Amino acid sequence: MTELRRLELALAVLVTTAALLTLVIALDTVLYHGIGLVHDSVVLTTLAVLDALVIARAARSAALQLRAHRAVRRRLPAWREALVGGRPVRVLPGGGLEAFCAGLLRPAIYVTEGTVRAAGDAELVAIVAHEAHHRARRDPLRLLIARTVADALRPLPPFASLAGRYATLAELSADDAAVRAAGGAGPLASALVRFDATRGVEPARVDRLVREWPSDTVSWTLLAAAGLVLAGVAALVAPMLGGWHPDLALPAPAEPPVLVLACMPACLAASRVGACLRVDAEPPS
Repeated sequence: MTELRRLELALAVLVTTAALLTLVIALDTVLYHGIGLVHDSVVLTTLAVLDALVIARAARSAALQLRAHRAVRRRLPAWREALVGGRPVRVLPGGGLEAFCAGLLRPAIYVTEGTVRAAGDAELVAIVAHEAHHRARRDPLRLLIARTVADALRPLPPFASLAGRYATLAELSADDAAVRAAGGAGPLASALVRFDATRGVEPARVDRLVREWPSDTVSWTLLAAAGLVLAGVAALVAPMLGGWHPDLALPAPAEPPVLVLACMPACLAASRVGACLRVDAEPPS
């Protein structure tokens, strides 16, 4: 597994662990404590209220992102179909340099007429291969999920920078795919120079092309610890969805520290991602 894949896996484990723990608290509240929660424990009541707030913030973030995504798709002008390097793309009118992947469940590749005219054949192959990688992995949907979790749990570290780190890793991974498709870094580097003059290019992408970077990654030990916790939480969620409540006999004051400890391996792994990438900023919307 490459360094980038391990960094991506660390972020995926964090997102999944946080989502499942939020679900565990919600199920515990609704299926076990119910309306009598307020009489059970102040700690449990507070935990349930905070969990409801997290869910509400996640729902609001997802709704706003979906609305913005639909608005962007509606504003797109009429496009024509074309094949570039054997891949179907949608060519938009306009002389500007633009190439992107849009769509959640069935994403598509869009390029402008200006990009098709300005880029050489090898550059165009690299550009389309980059976007095809985003399409194959459904990166727009993945980024929406990352932003939803980040918005729900910010400003808790490392959630505040979660979406920015994921976006950077997605771009670096797509650049690697473009280099493989073009047979070298030259065509993509040339294309990035063109795009840099109009909308800028992340320095991390340039670094990745000129040297093997990032050379650091998340250790297998830390990933294994985060994965084991995730597996345990998943094993807890499955029967709870069927209506069974595990009797762990934990005192109420101990539950918040246990939740924090459960998140710790995934949080440490995600923090390691930030150290490897040296990126903490949120990507532009």
